[in-house]
Amino acid sequence: MVANIRNIRPGTMHYVEIDGLPIALANLGGTIYAFGDACRHEGGPLSSGVLIGDTVTCPWHGWTYAVRTGKAIVPPVGIRVPTYAVRVEQEQIWVTVDWPDE
Repeated sequence: MVANIRNIRPGTMHYVEIDGLPIALANLGGTIYAFGDACRHEGGPLSSGVLIGDTVTCPWHGWTYAVRTGKAIVPPVGIRVPTYAVRVEQEQIWVTVDWPDE
C-alpha cells in the first residue's frame, strides 16, 4: 500500500516512493493513476505540477504528459514517462512496479 484514497481528492496529485522510485499519483474523477514523477526534460517533479483534465504539466519548463498513458502531448511527441498498474482495495492504493530482471 502506498497511500489512502481519502488523501487524494479528485483533481489532485500525490507523491510517493516505492523502493526509492519516485511516483506521482493522480485522482481523475475517482480513478487513481500512477506514473513516473520525474519529467523527461530535466527531472522536474510532476506531482508538483499542474493537473488539468487528464494531463499533467511539469512545473519547471511546461512539458505536458497524458496521465493515463504517460505520453508527451506537446513536442517532442513520442517520449513518455512510465505508467504503473494501480488497484484500490478498501480505500488503500496499491501500485505495481515491474522491476527489470537482474
